[in-house]
Amino acid sequence: MISSSPLAMAAFEYLEPTSTDECIEMLTHYGPAASLLAGGTDLIVKLQHRALRPRVVVNMGRLSDLRYLEQNDDGSVAIGALTPLCDIERTNCLANGLDAIRQGATEVSCVQIRNTGTIGGNSCNASPSADTVPPLIAVGAEARLLGPKGERRVPLERFFRGPGKTMLEPGELLHGFHVPPPPHGTSSAYIKYAIRGPFDLAIVGIAARVTLDAERRIAAADIVMGAVGPTPIRAQKAEQLLVGETANEKVIGEAAALAASESSPISDQRATAEYRRRMVEVSTRAALRAAIWGSRKPSVTATIVRNSSPPSALLPR
Repeated sequence: MISSSPLAMAAFEYLEPTSTDECIEMLTHYGPAASLLAGGTDLIVKLQHRALRPRVVVNMGRLSDLRYLEQNDDGSVAIGALTPLCDIERTNCLANGLDAIRQGATEVSCVQIRNTGTIGGNSCNASPSADTVPPLIAVGAEARLLGPKGERRVPLERFFRGPGKTMLEPGELLHGFHVPPPPHGTSSAYIKYAIRGPFDLAIVGIAARVTLDAERRIAAADIVMGAVGPTPIRAQKAEQLLVGETANEKVIGEAAALAASESSPISDQRATAEYRRRMVEVSTRAALRAAIWGSRKPSVTATIVRNSSPPSALLPR
């Protein structure tokens, strides 16, 4: 396995458990020396570039009980960690307020990656730019963690500790997600802005969920920002501003500007911090419009996602 190529992987032991219990035993035994392999779309790259040098790679591919996508009688949805992203984008389970999850999966790279990559891997990689994470947080998803001490559930919002870091304890694995049923009158949307659209990592990713009451006032709002902080960020002040208001362009614009002020982006090779902050405002406005009005109101989604240099008309004034 070792060669002179700069992309050659360092040697490691390869294990393939056939049950979750066996997988947990392996993770417990090897501790931090072991890395889990799900779809492999992130791990293989890290191994090739030797950014990660585990002593043991544990392939979860044979753990069929971690691949499921089911809607329960109460309207909640259960998603297994090994469910491929292509299954997420094609399912009929994620509607009536849960559309943002499907939209997030659709925005991950290309169809080849989505056929292999898993929704659990997209979370456990703990990348600030992960496309399925802000939607899952916005709809109140819980992570089901399984380990030597049994199962525990944590809000996905608390699952991330920093780039590449989660709250998984030694021996634990992510079994899947529990998504509660959305309240009546709820809809959601995910907006990604990237230089090359879905093929590229997000410069900004915004998930919005809005619940309207019988009088079409905003009864509840959730806004989660990705790629503008070390972990996903809730725009709590913007959410609070929206509650009780009648949905209109003025209040949406005010909430979007407030969300931008709550972001904490950095400058890197993809964008400056200031550019990201400005695009948070643009993308939040688009996500709220899409969540509230859907196709009944013009959206700038396509323009935001596809243009590498947005025209000045799209930028906040």
